Amino acid sequence: MTAVRSGPVHAAPATSAVPGVVRSVPPPTPPGGTTGRHARRETGAPSGPLVRLRTVVRAPEPERALEVASGRLVIDSSYSRLTPHLGARRVAVSVDGLPWRFAWGRTPIDLPAGRHLVEIEVEHGRAGRRAWGHVADAVPVAAGHTVEVFYRAPALPRLAGSLGPSRQRTAGFSLCAALLLLGGAAVLAGLALLVTALVQLVA
Repeated sequence: MTAVRSGPVHAAPATSAVPGVVRSVPPPTPPGGTTGRHARRETGAPSGPLVRLRTVVRAPEPERALEVASGRLVIDSSYSRLTPHLGARRVAVSVDGLPWRFAWGRTPIDLPAGRHLVEIEVEHGRAGRRAWGHVADAVPVAAGHTVEVFYRAPALPRLAGSLGPSRQRTAGFSLCAALLLLGGAAVLAGLALLVTALVQLVA
């Protein structure tokens, strides 16, 4: 017959039905379920609270996601002093086929990140007539950044406008200035001829 030492209940081995064979029995479970603690390997006694780790994944806030996924395009439009009549018109802007109408100056447009087809022209005052200074270009807009482009209307009709990342020169400026000088010279010459004719008539 094998002798078994007595000990704590949770560490006491139990004898099997076969004489001379000792079988270990796991510690008893308290009423109401598990203890929620780690068990020591030697004695089976609880050593501390059971810590359960879990990973919490937070969904991005809609406003923050929209802010990160979009950028801003600022269009700075202007015209030359040789064409003051353009100030009474509006600037027609189309981004990826979506049209807008703006006044001259700086105009911000919020857009999704990516490359966008930007078309700009000056609206004509009369229906059925061609617009002034049409130009089109692809403009990349990065998420969370502001991209600024400058549009300059041409000095003469049927010329393309200028669009770029810095201030643009006026297309056709020299030709327009030369035409104005020629026109002014022609007017002066006509006035001189008219004065000469009046003097001869009076004399």
